[in-house]
Amino acid sequence: MTVPETASTNETSTVGKITGFISESKEELKKVDWPTRQELFLNTIVVLVAVILVAFCIWVADSIFSILIRTILR
Repeated sequence: MTVPETASTNETSTVGKITGFISESKEELKKVDWPTRQELFLNTIVVLVAVILVAFCIWVADSIFSILIRTILR
């Protein structure tokens, strides 16, 4: 016959899992190869330029489609 688990056992187990997860996460973060300030700055500029280019392409496509729709509906 098995003994049912009590609430305190589950809480301890859950707390132990959470603290274990946090400590393991800290260890993994120490292994991360963080970018330098210059790399971060350059990558940010690349992302901003890409966002601007995509936004411009969407604006051009939207303008063309709106002109086409207006001419069709006339």
